[in-house]
Amino acid sequence: MHRPLGLKGRIVDHAFVAATEVSSGELLTRAIKGRGDQSNRIMAKTTTDSGAPKVALARAEGYLLVCGDGMVFPFVDIEFQGDAADSLLGQPIVSASVGSGGYWLCAGDGAVLTFGSARYFGAANSAPLERPIVAMAGAPDEQGYWLAGADGGLYSFGSAEDYGSARSYPLEHPVVGFTPTPGGEGYFFVTEDGTVYDFGDASYDGCLRDEHLTAKVVGIATAGTRDGYWIATADGTVRAFGSALDLGGATVTESPVVGIVPTSSGRGYLLAGADGSLHPFGDAVAPRDATDRLGFQPVVAIAGCG
Repeated sequence: MHRPLGLKGRIVDHAFVAATEVSSGELLTRAIKGRGDQSNRIMAKTTTDSGAPKVALARAEGYLLVCGDGMVFPFVDIEFQGDAADSLLGQPIVSASVGSGGYWLCAGDGAVLTFGSARYFGAANSAPLERPIVAMAGAPDEQGYWLAGADGGLYSFGSAEDYGSARSYPLEHPVVGFTPTPGGEGYFFVTEDGTVYDFGDASYDGCLRDEHLTAKVVGIATAGTRDGYWIATADGTVRAFGSALDLGGATVTESPVVGIVPTSSGRGYLLAGADGSLHPFGDAVAPRDATDRLGFQPVVAIAGCG
């Protein structure tokens, strides 16, 4: 089932999108502070041991695991740039997005935190939200981002364009995932029951709404094109649609899957478990995970770059 016909297009509304990534690096001293009159921003800065600013890395393949308390675990080519574990959050972190030299974290109340060279473009926590933010995604040029709400609302900032939101549809289940197309000229929403809503140049190719699911949907990821995507459920099942390759899922997991992130080639993906486990498929590589480093807070999201 799908999206209702005739409603695809520009709808004046805004919302937030979240994405998460992982990289490796040495833990640095955290310094979280606000700036000026930007009361809805939580800004994070980190420096090297010598006090000099850290040099941003070139964009590469990497992943970032994020916990609800703001702790992050970077892997592969992502460098640790700080986290929000020591900051005072209004609501838990729910999503993240990674850039070439930094990353963004997003809380359920719409607050956005920046780390490394990631720039701040706005947030959605200036007023109480009807439903919490559930996802975040960065614009391809790293000069903006989207936030997506559980009610289908969309908040766009910077260069991220607004092509409409799922709030205009009579949603039977909350939105749980959001992902832009590779060029950033469209995006997909997915709800807990697997219904997919497409906007802009995103091309609908099916959904899971009419299927008997054994677990709730937790995320959606594009396969390097605007007409291919994967949908993942909490039990590790992954379904491919359109041009996306059918690569299978994590049939046996000790912990619920919380997210999916594609590789830069679009020929693989990585599933993240709430226990910090990583499950690679296709050309994805997961040399290690965070199962031995988690505290009491489970992983809530995974983001990637490439």
